[in-house]
Amino acid sequence: MNQHSGHTSENYADVLTSCKREKFLFENHCERNSAYALHQPVVTYKTSAKLVQNDFVMRITVDTASITELRHLILKSCGDLVLFMRVKPIDHASKMKVWLCLSKSSVDIIISHIMRALPQAEFGKITPLLAS
Repeated sequence: MNQHSGHTSENYADVLTSCKREKFLFENHCERNSAYALHQPVVTYKTSAKLVQNDFVMRITVDTASITELRHLILKSCGDLVLFMRVKPIDHASKMKVWLCLSKSSVDIIISHIMRALPQAEFGKITPLLAS
């Protein structure tokens, strides 16, 4: 039998006996969750995301004949300010509805560019992208 100094079977028995006196090591798991956990602080490691509303959706309606010009205008002069653009035909394709996702700071710039190039464009609501 290989015995190291300080590690005899008697020492292990003493340690085991002293551990049995520590109730939390041998108590029922349900009891530990209900009694012990109630007094412990809740610690989370994830921080909740803070939503900052910077993106808005602007609605524009133009004639079907002007949609190509509007697309070129947006890509040429405002392409870096627009996050996405959606186009949908309406009124039996005589008009096109356009949704632009953009930052709040770029709204005035884009409106001025569009009004200069397409004065017949109809501007709709400008709403936050995320529901608050």
